[in-house]
Amino acid sequence: MLIFVQEFSAGPVDLVARPQGNRHPKHHTSEVHMKRVTGIGGIFFKAKDAPSLHAWYKRHLGIDVQAWGGAAFKWVDADGEPTGGTTAWLVAPEKSKQFAPSEASFMVNYRVEDLHALLAALKAEGCNVLDEINDSEYGKFGWVIDPEGNKVELWQPPAGQ
Repeated sequence: MLIFVQEFSAGPVDLVARPQGNRHPKHHTSEVHMKRVTGIGGIFFKAKDAPSLHAWYKRHLGIDVQAWGGAAFKWVDADGEPTGGTTAWLVAPEKSKQFAPSEASFMVNYRVEDLHALLAALKAEGCNVLDEINDSEYGKFGWVIDPEGNKVELWQPPAGQ
C-alpha cells in the first residue's frame, strides 16, 4: 500500500507516495501524485462581539477591517511590488453559520492548485467532502470536514493569483 508523506520545502506542499503498512484501515489514500495545499488563503474566526473586535484589531494592530468584517492582505515583495496573491482575514459574528456544519469557532482557507482534482482524491480517500462547489470571480471554493468536525475551506484562486 502507498501512503502520502508531506515533504517540506520553501514551496507548496507536495505529497509523495511511499510504501507503508496500513496505518488507518478506515481510510485509504489516493495513489495520485499531485500538489494539494499550496498555502494559506485565509483565517476566519467568530467573536462574541465582532464589531468591538474589529475596532480592537484596527486600533491596536492596524488591520484595515472592511464593512464585510474582514481584510484582504495583498502579497508584495521586499520592494512593495504586488506578487499576485491575497490572504483573507475575517472576524464573523458568533451566531454566523458560515462555518456550518462545523461547531468550531474558526475556519482555515487553504490555497490549492486544482480544486476539482483534490476534492475527487479526498472523496476517493473516504474524506467527508461537502457536495457544494462555489465558482465565483474570487475563484473556486470547496469544503471538507476534518476528523474532528472542523470545516476546512479549499480555494483555487483565479489565474494569476
